[in-house]
Amino acid sequence: EPFKAVPLIARHTQSKGVAILTGCAARGLSRSAGRVTGVVTEKGEIACDAAVLAGGAWSRRFCNNEGVRLPQLAVINSVMRTAPLDIGLTRSCLGAKFSFRKRQDGGFTVTHSAVSTANIVPDSFRLFFDFLPALRMSWKNLQLRLGKRFFEDIALKRRWSLDETTPFEAVRILDPRPSSATMEEAKISLFDWYPAFRSMTVVETWAGAIDATPDTVPVISAVDSVPGFHLATGFSGHGFGIGPGAGKLMADIVTGAAPCADPHPFRFSRFSDGTKIQPETGL
Repeated sequence: EPFKAVPLIARHTQSKGVAILTGCAARGLSRSAGRVTGVVTEKGEIACDAAVLAGGAWSRRFCNNEGVRLPQLAVINSVMRTAPLDIGLTRSCLGAKFSFRKRQDGGFTVTHSAVSTANIVPDSFRLFFDFLPALRMSWKNLQLRLGKRFFEDIALKRRWSLDETTPFEAVRILDPRPSSATMEEAKISLFDWYPAFRSMTVVETWAGAIDATPDTVPVISAVDSVPGFHLATGFSGHGFGIGPGAGKLMADIVTGAAPCADPHPFRFSRFSDGTKIQPETGL
């Protein structure tokens, strides 16, 4: 499970000499003659000649401050967790409007199998035409929500100097509000298919922001306009599953090693080289 895997990965990398800094926001890149020479953090500068931004839903805002146009929006998926429930089911299941997975604590993780929420923010208008094909494809499975998130986004800086407090310090943890309507629809469908779940008790709900690109394909690539700058973002809901392979490919690109997979489909330049951007799947 992710909550176990992430600390294990962190401890393994530390055993190999990797330094992990927590509670330390990256403010931007320092450059010399246009090339990356370091990463400026809120606690000082880290010298380097290559930097990888794997900032998830924050990546577009960071790139904007560096003069790099990254077409990326976030969609929200809502999840609920039940108390321990012994109904004889141990396998994961994907249904019409629900999915569930048995948890180690005896409960279930339950979510909607199709619907995601898109908060309408200023970037929704800036990137409207970039995402129009994806919007057409996923219209029935996307719940648009206009609310306080629009004004919260306006309040966050889009440009800043490297000695200023950044949006990443103003909002340390991105914790979106789950959609009660989406979860209620998932429960109704789940109860119809598996009546045994009617006795379940929901003990926790949460939501996560999924960083999506217009073609739902991640960017794992160097940024040609800023030598030394690299992106690993826009995984469109598959980041944890393909993380190990994506990390290996990104490492190969940064170090100049023979790539473990064809990097061409993941190139950042596809958004500016005339390639027709067509979504692989709906959001």
